Amino acid sequence: MISAGSYLLEMLSPEETAEFRLHSAHCLQCQREIVALTPGALFLQELRADILAAEQTLCDAPPLLSTVAARELRWLRDCSTA
Repeated sequence: MISAGSYLLEMLSPEETAEFRLHSAHCLQCQREIVALTPGALFLQELRADILAAEQTLCDAPPLLSTVAARELRWLRDCSTA
């Protein structure tokens, strides 16, 4: 069985993706699972993009602060000044 997590993380073949889309269009349980897992899947996609970007920088380049870390640092700064 194809899971919503595999679908959201783009781990399926094109055929499996099409099959899951067709199924989930009529399955309330799958629709609920998609909604519940979407925030985590988006975070993982952002993390994957950060890792790929970091791998493309030169070794002698300064460290790259990930967008996730930068966002969290801004949030902490904003909370402490509020």
